[in-house]
Amino acid sequence: MNNILRFATVLFLVNFVAASILAGIYYLTKPKIETQERLVKEEALREVMPESIGDRLEGVEMDGEIVYWRAFKGSDSRVRGYVFIAKKYGYSGVIESMVGIKKDGTITGVRILTQNETPGLGAKIVEVASDRTVAKALKQLFAKEKEEKGKIDPYFTEQFNSLNVKRIELSRYGIEAITGATISSKAVVDSIKARGSEILYGK
Repeated sequence: MNNILRFATVLFLVNFVAASILAGIYYLTKPKIETQERLVKEEALREVMPESIGDRLEGVEMDGEIVYWRAFKGSDSRVRGYVFIAKKYGYSGVIESMVGIKKDGTITGVRILTQNETPGLGAKIVEVASDRTVAKALKQLFAKEKEEKGKIDPYFTEQFNSLNVKRIELSRYGIEAITGATISSKAVVDSIKARGSEILYGK
């Protein structure tokens, strides 16, 4: 009986110390995590809404929280587009996307904010397609004039550009699903279509 009590006491102390350490780490890192999340969101806001369409964003609030942004051009008071966050559960967790659309529903950009999908499968929604080979890399390394590297976007989200948010579909003639990750791909498409249609048409 004494051995069982001693074992239970030791186990309790070990769990208590471990939980205290994790709580302390979370408390110390929480401000940095929140700052990083805010920076990622601010960068995504700029990326999904080109300045040529709208260079001024105003948040639309509900219950003290911004539910989407309206885009304006300069001092013009006419709404040129919208930016919103779409969310839906994928295969392993909630996939959160930042989306920009014109007033007519044309998608101007999509960026994945958060995802916890399976590496090598669903996580490919944020991967960049590359046609670089070893030969091309060596050629570029010894080239006299270096090529300028522009921003390369993930190939999955690039498919959304210039499509209408209300008519996007997961198919061979629409948005092509990532091989082996249909659930993750469908979650992104469905969430963007539903949220975009809700903002534009109220449904």
